Amino acid sequence: MQTSLQTLPLWAQLALLIVPAASAIFAAVGLLLTFYQSRRTNVQTRATLVAECLKGFAEDQDIQRAFYAIEYSKFKYDEEFHGSEYEREIDKLLRHFSNIALAWQAGLLSTRDVRPIQYYVLRVVRNAEIQKYLKFIANWSKQQKLGEHPYAVLSQLSEKLPK
Repeated sequence: MQTSLQTLPLWAQLALLIVPAASAIFAAVGLLLTFYQSRRTNVQTRATLVAECLKGFAEDQDIQRAFYAIEYSKFKYDEEFHGSEYEREIDKLLRHFSNIALAWQAGLLSTRDVRPIQYYVLRVVRNAEIQKYLKFIANWSKQQKLGEHPYAVLSQLSEKLPK
């Protein structure tokens, strides 16, 4: 007894084999292309986050004043710091880099992604006077029972960056 497939002409039998196989190949190629494009988009998005951080860093006058005070060892953390214009500028700088650190903590960025701003982050966070301020902020946040301050994540990021 012949099956209904065997009653079809040879070209129709071959088509019934080739069409699903070709469809599977096209679907696999489509999946690979989608995967590749998704990875490229992910890399581009991460690069955009870091580029925007670098742009904001370079274009903001308050941040620049704060950074250069640190860069040229003019920043001193003392009793006159709190409530001063200097505090506002330093906090703006630290918040700026803390945003990138929070993205890193959330897994949106890797330490490799942060390399374009690594020097600036490390120069700021490893400054002895900034370290005093960060210690004060950490203790104050703990006393106020506010949880971990975002600057703590910035410190964690700086520890993970290559030296």
